[in-house]
Amino acid sequence: MGDTWSQLPWPGPPHPAMLLVCLLLAAGVMRSDAGTSCPVLCTCHNQVVDCSSQRLFSVPPDLPMDTRNLSLAHNRITAVPPGYLTCYMELRVLDLRNNSLMELPPGLFLHAKRLAHLDLSYNNLSHVPADMFQQAHGLVHIDLSHNPWLRRVHPQAFQGLVQLRDLDLSYGGLAFLSLEALEGLPGLVTLQIGGNPWVCGCTMEPLLKWLRNRIQRCTAASHGRTTTPVTHTIDFGVQPLQFQEESP
Repeated sequence: MGDTWSQLPWPGPPHPAMLLVCLLLAAGVMRSDAGTSCPVLCTCHNQVVDCSSQRLFSVPPDLPMDTRNLSLAHNRITAVPPGYLTCYMELRVLDLRNNSLMELPPGLFLHAKRLAHLDLSYNNLSHVPADMFQQAHGLVHIDLSHNPWLRRVHPQAFQGLVQLRDLDLSYGGLAFLSLEALEGLPGLVTLQIGGNPWVCGCTMEPLLKWLRNRIQRCTAASHGRTTTPVTHTIDFGVQPLQFQEESP
């Protein structure tokens, strides 16, 4: 009985009225038990909701409205319904690692303006579309590692993520990665792309040249300054390449 909800179908994309209700609840204009309840099979404490390792097949409904840290790791979740995060505008950390996700619905993070850490490792994602992280401009860390079926990253997949510092694409099925996917990440500190079946032909030359230039440029900049350098790491599979850049 405890995980009956894990088998229930979810509706389609959220109606505008649903967003209005969420806003009213968040503002305290309306009262609802869902605003403070903790889902069955989860523990809730200090804005942390832990539903990990519960053999869940779907995400739990009706989380506390002020949830900041949500762990759904180590379950059997196959999909996240559209609009699932609409009401949780305080969310900072979302852990979905070690599930069975093949894709995420478009616009999932539209209202998760404060989301900073996202872990999607150890899933079955096959591609990273252009709209996966739409409006999630606060993301600092994205882990997409150990998705063995991950074959394609759209050139605009990370567009607008100017605060992103850590990106892990290691141990997937990538044979190619567009330079355009990385050029718009000015704050990138750590890039892990090892463990992929790269085909290092002419199509990879722009990316390799960009990586080499970035290493040389950042190393030269750090040598000319007395400020404490920040260590950057690129893991391209053979061995990590480290470079340094001056602290802002």
